[in-house]
Amino acid sequence: MRIVRPLLTPLLTVAVGVTAVPAYATSASAASASAASADATTAEATRGGTAPKTGDGARERIRRHLEELARVGAVGAQVRVTDENGTWTARAGKARADGGAPVPRGGLFRAGSTTKMFTAVALLQLVGEDKVSLDDSVDRYLPAGLVPGAGHITVRMLLQHTSGLHDLARDLPQGEDLVRTRFRHYDSTRLVREAAARTPDFPPGTDYGYSNTNYVVLGLIIERVTGRSYAEEVRDRIIEPLRLRHTSVPEDGTSLPGPHAHGYITLQGKGESDARQVDITELNPSMAGAAGEAVTSTHDMDAFLTALTSGKLLRPAEWKEMNRTVPTGDPDSRYGLGLKHRKSSCGRLAVGHTGGIPGFATLAFTTPDRSHRVVLSANLADWPADPRIGGPIDKVLDDAICG
Repeated sequence: MRIVRPLLTPLLTVAVGVTAVPAYATSASAASASAASADATTAEATRGGTAPKTGDGARERIRRHLEELARVGAVGAQVRVTDENGTWTARAGKARADGGAPVPRGGLFRAGSTTKMFTAVALLQLVGEDKVSLDDSVDRYLPAGLVPGAGHITVRMLLQHTSGLHDLARDLPQGEDLVRTRFRHYDSTRLVREAAARTPDFPPGTDYGYSNTNYVVLGLIIERVTGRSYAEEVRDRIIEPLRLRHTSVPEDGTSLPGPHAHGYITLQGKGESDARQVDITELNPSMAGAAGEAVTSTHDMDAFLTALTSGKLLRPAEWKEMNRTVPTGDPDSRYGLGLKHRKSSCGRLAVGHTGGIPGFATLAFTTPDRSHRVVLSANLADWPADPRIGGPIDKVLDDAICG
């Protein structure tokens, strides 16, 4: 069962209505597999952890899953895992499709929809300060007419993806259009206005439907309530207090400010031999905004998960609300307020989020007691991503939580 639910969810599996199977499979993937074999067996202990023993079951499986990931849709991947023996890291594949260097240890990446956890925490802190109410309708906070039917949509529905609002991701450029317009600035108000004007997927509160529009609306609510951008609030409320030195909310910033791997989009020509890969690492993430524009590292994301589940970011009342979940249609997965609940094969609960944005796929989960944690980033060989990446990513999560 595929757990990847990235920022631009429809674009992972659909490109103009057709399942995307990238043409890089022979050249880029073969090279990635070779690099993976050479590097994925290396893991280091950090923060007092112990190096993995030869044949150590879960760790060996996770390294094999990374190798598979580098064969079926990623140029490379990195993972940071905490288990009963400490914290360790591993990597597979390459930093660039046309080079031999491995993925940088601790390299930066685009976080995609894992950004939603940051946005949700900032909003829930405002709830704890009595500046926002979860059960107020959206029209209390935003200008009249911006979101048709806003009087029937609550803040909680936005956080839980039960608003029914059309997903703006369905309307973003793809393929050649994405490459041509990737440095374009997207205005959040305009994105919301255009998405909200489309026919809703269902009446508010009657179903679950993942929509990035919900979180761009939440970003506007944060701005309206505080008088500051959601990005400033995330920096002051989360990034700075936790000293997440490698995490940023770049707004219109197009580059990754530190060592990083590169993600790609494969453009098809008239024949398979005409396909070409374009480096899509640099882009304007305002296309994602409060729904998915953050840049981070595996270390910082792990620190965020630890702080979130240990009570450093939210009071008990707001943490309880964040974990009030609704069914998603997947029997092993439920969704809270910006937080996914995933039931593992061994019965352990994992909380966190997945993410995707052109060039990158992300996984960030922890058990509530923080004993087992995993953060993964894959630099992709194509966008929409090859659907096969879901298998190894799913396996990494399950082995990390159950190992």
